[in-house]
Amino acid sequence: MKEAIKLGGFILLIVGTVGLLVNELAMDWGRTATVTFAIINLAGFITLAVSHWCLKK
Repeated sequence: MKEAIKLGGFILLIVGTVGLLVNELAMDWGRTATVTFAIINLAGFITLAVSHWCLKK
């Protein structure tokens, strides 16, 4: 289960980072897309932190 949570965190980080880069460099989707991808990144960091510190055995 811990590995699935870690994988989900990394996937959120990848999606958020790629989205922010595409929004900045290739497309101009606006402020809403920037905030959305930043929230996805934050959710990925929180997921990784929870899986690292709270799910230790």
